[in-house]
Amino acid sequence: MDLKELFRNNLKYTLKEIQKKVNLDLETLISQLKLLEEQGIIMEIDNHYQLLPNNYTVKEIRGLKNGHGIFYLDDEKYTIHPLDLNGALNKDLCLFVYDKITHRAKVKKILKRANDLLVAEVRNHELKVYGETIDYKLNIPLSEMKKLVEGNRVLIKINNECGDLQGHIVEVIGHKDDPDIDLKQIALSKSFALDFSEKAMAELEAIPREVQEIDLKDRLDLREELIYTIDNDHTKDMDDAISVTINEKGNFILGVHIADVSHYVKYKSALFDEAFTRGTSLYMLNSVIPMLPKYLSNGICSLNPNVDRLTKSCIMEIDQNGHIIDYKIVKSVINSKKKMSYSKVNEVLEKGIIPQDYAPFVENLKIAEQLSNILNRANGQRGYIDFANNDLEVILDEKNKPLEFVMPKQATAEKMIENFMLQANETIASNYCWYPFIYRIHEMPEEEILEEIFDFLRKLDCKIPYVKNYSNPKTIQGILKNLINDPNFKIISKFILKGMKKARYSSHNVGHFALAYEKYTHFTSPIRRLCDLMVHYLIDMYDNPNLAIEELNNIEQLLSEVSIQASSKERKADEAENEANMMKMAEYMESHIGEYFKGKIINITPSKIYVETNNIIGIVKFSNIEGDFFIFNFDTFTLIGKTTKRVLKIGDEIVLKVLDASKEKRTIDFQICKQSSLNKDKTKTLSINKS
Repeated sequence: MDLKELFRNNLKYTLKEIQKKVNLDLETLISQLKLLEEQGIIMEIDNHYQLLPNNYTVKEIRGLKNGHGIFYLDDEKYTIHPLDLNGALNKDLCLFVYDKITHRAKVKKILKRANDLLVAEVRNHELKVYGETIDYKLNIPLSEMKKLVEGNRVLIKINNECGDLQGHIVEVIGHKDDPDIDLKQIALSKSFALDFSEKAMAELEAIPREVQEIDLKDRLDLREELIYTIDNDHTKDMDDAISVTINEKGNFILGVHIADVSHYVKYKSALFDEAFTRGTSLYMLNSVIPMLPKYLSNGICSLNPNVDRLTKSCIMEIDQNGHIIDYKIVKSVINSKKKMSYSKVNEVLEKGIIPQDYAPFVENLKIAEQLSNILNRANGQRGYIDFANNDLEVILDEKNKPLEFVMPKQATAEKMIENFMLQANETIASNYCWYPFIYRIHEMPEEEILEEIFDFLRKLDCKIPYVKNYSNPKTIQGILKNLINDPNFKIISKFILKGMKKARYSSHNVGHFALAYEKYTHFTSPIRRLCDLMVHYLIDMYDNPNLAIEELNNIEQLLSEVSIQASSKERKADEAENEANMMKMAEYMESHIGEYFKGKIINITPSKIYVETNNIIGIVKFSNIEGDFFIFNFDTFTLIGKTTKRVLKIGDEIVLKVLDASKEKRTIDFQICKQSSLNKDKTKTLSINKS
């Protein structure tokens, strides 16, 4: 009998009773019942399973930094009092019982923790959850508490599902006054270890500092070729270098040379285990927690200039239309002729400013730019979707205090390296797709979700055509192209991006929708990403003429595990980076409370307004809009003043006053002021920034 069918009669069953009625082993049965619970189809209370009653729902809890929890059901807001949270933390998937009249709800059960790690601080001899408005009860063994002093911050693993938070201390992060404590706690709360194991560090002793003669056997010697790296100004872990020439047929020969990390980090070694656990290097602000020890990432594996380095080279012959005519993938040895920076290369190619040490490379850089432009056109013709850039760079002073928040534009040099890496990744994926492999995939969007977003954007006066088929990326590409000159393009692009599925890693290839590639992988950053390192192992394996069939049979499960881990850690790294940025935004605004800024409304929800000023994001509560009482309109996603009939909509330019900011809670509260506020109040400091 089907499990869903079993519950249609609305009866209650114990686990034993269910097992008698369905032909499933116990482990599978429990797994499927848990899935039905998380989908909000059934619930388990007091050891009995039953169909979800009408006054119950399953939702993610949100809004806890406002002092209570919220969720939305049929466009209606439900509030959870702190006493009714039952130990739920932000983004936990919860079973709620709710009241349609009072719009109050209670957490009956936590179905899935968003994160079982949290940071706490010793305050007045008690452990308090750090960064939370709500005063959670936190029960930690007394023996662990005795080791702590006032101001200690600790990482705690929660080991209960409901009720007062119970757990144990995983690690003492440090003291609240330590200069790097904030980034440490973010990293640890996202499961990124700060130190490497003793076994991993011991393995480094056997790895040489320089390329050995024995390592050169069977490698293509490219040490005399004009090869160089282009990276950010302060990059120390350089895993990709390029070479570009034109042959006698007028075709380009593009070489993408990638650090041969797998030569030094052997599969199943302690170093590999560390790379697997981390999944990626974590970049936050001006710091990095590397996937591999710096001895490797900044040393023998980094393609530093004027030293020999082992590489894997993808060398492609590309015609004037951007088509690959021929290619080869080989083990190689290079000697980079220069470490270039994006900023200096952009000066050369965009402004004609040529630093003396770049003069010998100018002609070659122009050839590279020519090829990049050809690949750009080919990408566009293929259907490459170009979303607005959302990468934020936080400019810090010498004391790590935030000075400015900028969105760097992708200039010529950045685009050139991106185009070359895309081409290499696609070539590698196409060459090895006949074997079990690991891919970077981006599934087609769900048409219903995209159509909802486009309907929403039409309400914002965006001119978006009605189309029936979103399976072709050129459809999305065309819509974005038509809107690129809209002053709110960044906001529009972000909404459309929300309607797309997230790119991830998989051993099952379905193509990459946004890049419009049928086959794509990540091969070009083995120092920084687990997937790329795994791809290098696969290349080593499949290029071995003595490859045994048994090895192929055993690899599918491994690739699935690597894909899941790499995807999960990538999301955790994104969360950590975003949290670090939000922390610095709040820290910046802590010293600007009471000041005024020009800003823009970037989103309106039924409970709050999201605003942006100078790339700093904060919120405005409806009660903090000056001059009227505003009501949310679900049809138009606007706010309408009850008395003045003033309409506030996404994209509006506004005047903001900073009411409050908290670095600890990562929050900024603004007030939307009347335009006249700028001239009316002469006594306060006035700080107007470009939006």
